Amino acid sequence: MQEPYKLYTLLIEITQKCNAACDQCGSRCDIHSEERLTKDQILSALLDIKGHLGTDVMLNITGGEPLLRHDLFEIMTEATAMGFDWGMVTNGSLITDDVIEKMKQSGMKTVTVSVDGLQQTHDSLRHLPGCWNKIMAALKKLKQADFLDHLQVTFTANRRNVYEFEDLYRILHPIGLDSIRVSFMDPIGRALDNTDLLLTREEMLYFTGLVNRINRRPRHTKILWGCPHFLGDLLDNRRFYCFAGIHTASILFNGDIFVCPNVEHRREFIQGNILTDSFSKVWTEGFAVFRSRALPEKCRDCKYNTRCKGDSLHTMDFDAGTPRFCFRDDLEAPGADRYKNALFARYPDLSFYEISGADADAREVLIEPDAYLSIKQYFHLGRRHPQSMFEQQMALVGFTDGKLRVVRYVIPCDGALRAEDNAIFSPRILRTVKQELAIINENYAQSDDRGLCGSACSGSAPMKFLGFIHSHPTQPELQYSTGDDAIHLRMLRRFGDYVGVLVHPESGAMGAYAGENLRQAKLIVPDL
Repeated sequence: MQEPYKLYTLLIEITQKCNAACDQCGSRCDIHSEERLTKDQILSALLDIKGHLGTDVMLNITGGEPLLRHDLFEIMTEATAMGFDWGMVTNGSLITDDVIEKMKQSGMKTVTVSVDGLQQTHDSLRHLPGCWNKIMAALKKLKQADFLDHLQVTFTANRRNVYEFEDLYRILHPIGLDSIRVSFMDPIGRALDNTDLLLTREEMLYFTGLVNRINRRPRHTKILWGCPHFLGDLLDNRRFYCFAGIHTASILFNGDIFVCPNVEHRREFIQGNILTDSFSKVWTEGFAVFRSRALPEKCRDCKYNTRCKGDSLHTMDFDAGTPRFCFRDDLEAPGADRYKNALFARYPDLSFYEISGADADAREVLIEPDAYLSIKQYFHLGRRHPQSMFEQQMALVGFTDGKLRVVRYVIPCDGALRAEDNAIFSPRILRTVKQELAIINENYAQSDDRGLCGSACSGSAPMKFLGFIHSHPTQPELQYSTGDDAIHLRMLRRFGDYVGVLVHPESGAMGAYAGENLRQAKLIVPDL
């Protein structure tokens, strides 16, 4: 029978000193931070834990930057001799050949190295010029040394790096990591000074979708999701629970006995101190405030409360008694109506009409007026024109908001590749789309037209490829051909999400299809 409050993970804040000053850091560590516990004080606490709780507790050494502690490996060599397994979280900038040898000799089992984007982004977020190249070299050396049970990279997604993750993954995958651990940047610690880096709803949805897509590949480096937050069913096969005070505790840099170090350090939450108290006794008899945690009032009528339990403690606003992050409020809330209302307010003299999808839950595709006008002109809608008698094609560019796909721009594809009954999808077409998309985003970042309803609808996020629209000049019924089916599924596998729109130029009829089941989507177009 499992013990109700068995300690699985003990985080030891071995130092608060850090050689970086990361913009997204959950604490406020820097090179001037304190280091109070001695080697003997730490080892005395571990002997107490061994004697009363056993050694099947994973020691997770954190900071600050643990490698700044001069006697780190002396302490951990003795911890290994006691029978503990241990690992470390590090920014990786101080890992050298000598450090790797000390890791090996001291019995270290796991290491997690923080990498927060491609080279320029990572170095600027951490204010450590040149550290990205050092980390990449260190990861390869750690892999070659072949002594670790688990070699992991951790990535904290924020507004400056979220769209770099897929390219970063392509760099990390060949190294042979055991996993990549990802999470959102949260409004805690130094991150409270940089709230402009917090992800929008659209960016969160994009990132969770990308993680799912990579994890579904047959050969991939596994991406694990960090403990925060409850995210409903956005992530494949993930269960959520905050184990702070239940199976996880910490010893802070000053000896305080606490839960997860990221939780707000309120005096009433400190359970004791290893300088005056037995850790094992405090673990056995204390932590009641965490083990009898009541649901916040706003959560009591929520359909997710048995799964979420008020979300993670580290982002709880304890003064207000409410979570700072809420899946229901921040991610589940449908954005389509908000976006459409803002769109209609912007174009008060313009009406829109809907072409219904297969059912009420079908995805929606909304084509903005400027994009629709380009489509109308390119395909010669409502007219019989020589160009409209051959299949034509445009790429759709925009953003997603829940089940709504918003087409803001369209990119004409090379007409020379068109035939009477075949809109060709070639690598050349996709390269052109990628190049044009880069130009759009470069200019879009400087534009005043960055969304109709702010971050709530995420119109300020970078534009992305949504799919293709092509014409069926001889088929007014707008049915996908066998070739269209194959192309749609191929694009879906490649991009993770894909919308296909068909148009019959002479009649002006249009239809949209989305998802792997090729269901008809609801198409919303302006009456121009």
